[in-house]
Amino acid sequence: MPPRLKADTGLDALTHAVEGYTSTWHNDFSDGLCLKAIQMVFTYLPRVFADGDDTQAREKMHNAATLAGLGFINSLAAAAHAMGHSLGAVFHVPHGRAVSLLLPYTIQFNTRGKQATRYADIARFVGLPGTDEREGAANLVSAIRDLERRVEQPLSIREALPDLTHEAFAAQLDRLVDYAEMDATIIASARNLSTDDTRRLFEYAYEGKDVDF
Repeated sequence: MPPRLKADTGLDALTHAVEGYTSTWHNDFSDGLCLKAIQMVFTYLPRVFADGDDTQAREKMHNAATLAGLGFINSLAAAAHAMGHSLGAVFHVPHGRAVSLLLPYTIQFNTRGKQATRYADIARFVGLPGTDEREGAANLVSAIRDLERRVEQPLSIREALPDLTHEAFAAQLDRLVDYAEMDATIIASARNLSTDDTRRLFEYAYEGKDVDF
């Protein structure tokens, strides 16, 4: 596959695995599959993006994508997928690019709630520091964004769609929110999203702002 398609599909696998591990429907069977897939994507996606002849990295990414798929279909994806499906439907952003772009924003949103989350588990598994859940999640977000930069992926909707003006985006915001709220994956998000929450998340993702609510 060309590098762009490798990046999109590899980051889709990462999003499957992160959401499969942290969704409210997680279970013993999905946990191990998702954690291993996350570790493998961080290790091998930069290699396969840089060198299409790296056959070991290609094999490992095939395996990581399969593990992530087996993991999240036995739990469920969550808000990044609901919002990413909507972004793809309205603005035709490729699926893996859309969901992975939104993943860091949903992680930040989830960790600002009062419910338990599991991002520090992931951070520890891939060797990131974190003395508590908030710190582990913040380091995971930084690592995801660093990976996205290494494979030349956008970090905001504005960056993904440079010709999309704020006015044109705002004109479709109600539709984006409606589509996301109708998506089944939103129900498994670690933190419940109100309509206003979903709207604000899209607005923050458009601007590339860290979530503070």
